[in-house]
Amino acid sequence: MTESPESEAEHVAAYLRANPTFFNRYPELVRTLEIPHANGQATSLWERQLSTLRDDYDKLKARFDEFLASARSNEALIKRIHALALSLIDAAGPQAIFGLLAQRLAEDFKAETVTALVFAAPGFVDSSDAPQFVGADSPRREAFADLLQQREAMCGRLTQSQCHALFGTENFSGSHVILSLAGRHWDGLIAVSSVDPTRFEATMGTEFLAYLRDVVVLVLEPWIAKPR
Repeated sequence: MTESPESEAEHVAAYLRANPTFFNRYPELVRTLEIPHANGQATSLWERQLSTLRDDYDKLKARFDEFLASARSNEALIKRIHALALSLIDAAGPQAIFGLLAQRLAEDFKAETVTALVFAAPGFVDSSDAPQFVGADSPRREAFADLLQQREAMCGRLTQSQCHALFGTENFSGSHVILSLAGRHWDGLIAVSSVDPTRFEATMGTEFLAYLRDVVVLVLEPWIAKPR
């Protein structure tokens, strides 16, 4: 009984799958077999294979270039955060600390607003110059209670209650990075905000900013009032 063309084709395909080195033994077939394109033109299996390899190479090169650009960007970011950390350590007092944070985070992260809230009392006399100290019982803390408990960074959009706690409004159309601060007997947060809703995505990494957060906690610790 004669097999149908479809059945013969299936047998050929099965044989080639079972013998992947077939064309190594018959290399001349690679150059003579033709594969039709959607436009009606035909190309040899050899040319088709080369074309596929070129496409794979281009994709691999694009991924490598992306990785290289990311590595360079991360290296530059590390240097900026390291320089900021050193400046914070030398800062004389809370206002110098918060001023440096506002200036440098805005410059390095292209943010329009940097907001700091410390849920503790200041441990120095002239506390009127530090509005960032809002007290441990501040109602503004409730909107970030879960984030502060988890001690994690958050990127993306804010809820209405979080926007109200930070800016006194229930709407902010941009995006944010929220760094939770956790000291010995206090906590707080730093919010880096952009009017661009895509500037800070929920999937972006925050490892380097976590290092900066730890430095901020360290330099603020001496200026926090001890609990009674």
